Amino acid sequence: MRINPEKKEDRERIAHALLRVTLRLAYAHGFVSLGLREVSRAADIAPTSFYRHFADMEELGRALVEDLAGPFIGDWIRRAETRSPARGSLAVAIATEAIAGAVEDPELMRFILAERTGAILTFRSALRAKLSTVSAAVSGSLSTDGSAADSAALSIVGDAVVVLILGACNELLDAGVEQATVVAGRVSSQVRLLLAGAPASGGLT
Repeated sequence: MRINPEKKEDRERIAHALLRVTLRLAYAHGFVSLGLREVSRAADIAPTSFYRHFADMEELGRALVEDLAGPFIGDWIRRAETRSPARGSLAVAIATEAIAGAVEDPELMRFILAERTGAILTFRSALRAKLSTVSAAVSGSLSTDGSAADSAALSIVGDAVVVLILGACNELLDAGVEQATVVAGRVSSQVRLLLAGAPASGGLT
């Protein structure tokens, strides 16, 4: 049976509206406190219509991670890479892009920050995987000899950069987006100081 394009577009529009409404509600109340009736009401659809798009709230949450959070995090790397940075500067560029992302979409950033340590294991695992791409990009940009010792040491550095970035984004959301320039400058300085102690090759020094 052929799918009517208009109906398909309607389904995609409603599914996207459900995702965005959920982010808005989660920003205020936390994802685990939400129910599908509350989300459906906020999206102005009947609760029965919810099931046309998602089986339950957990599936909706997984869609938030895969369809919104994953591309959002990936954009930090892609935008930073367009600057063709030299060794070490990619990490600073990613941090800057993450702060810009938090300004553009604070609701999604808050979801990432909350659910990476939240109560739902599948969300924690999925977000950890998405954020590991940031760590890998940073450590890859620093790698020199490709040895196991070099990779292990720089993986630790990459993970530390991710921690600094997420901490800065959390600080920004608490302080207000008008503090973006200050927070971006601070996290850039922190990343540079961290990288100053990163190994040029081999293990940690």
